[in-house]
Amino acid sequence: MDISATFHLTTREYRGAIRNSPTIRGMLIICALMVVVGLISLPSDRPAMIPFCVGLGLPVFLEVVVRLAPRRSAALFAEPWTVRVTEETFTLRTAVSKAEIGWDAYREAWERSGFWFVRQISGASSFIPKRALDDAQQAELAEFFARRLPPHKIRWYRPRSWR
Repeated sequence: MDISATFHLTTREYRGAIRNSPTIRGMLIICALMVVVGLISLPSDRPAMIPFCVGLGLPVFLEVVVRLAPRRSAALFAEPWTVRVTEETFTLRTAVSKAEIGWDAYREAWERSGFWFVRQISGASSFIPKRALDDAQQAELAEFFARRLPPHKIRWYRPRSWR
């Protein structure tokens, strides 16, 4: 397998990829839980206003950070990006950097909101806009990810299972 794609990344796509990253999504879930805790505690004598305010304020802060991220990374949008996926490596070349990393450094891949995301064992994530690939390449990539990076079992689902 050898899939290669060259594309210009737009600021809108970059912001969309950041919003859909696992870190941001996890933080938004925590914020929602904090708001719920704050709302549940309102009828009590000591309402939990700090979790409620943080739960409402942190998403606003994250959106400001996401909107400012393309300004700090303007050089990324000047030149086209090139992505190459082979059986051995994932290569990403931008205007400011080039990385070629073997698949043994990755632990998972998933599809969400028009992007393919791949996450390394260290936690770093990369993304590929699906629009950069034709239908045959997308099908080949999905099959490769399913074969090479199978989904992990959720530990809490079967806590006594050692498999």
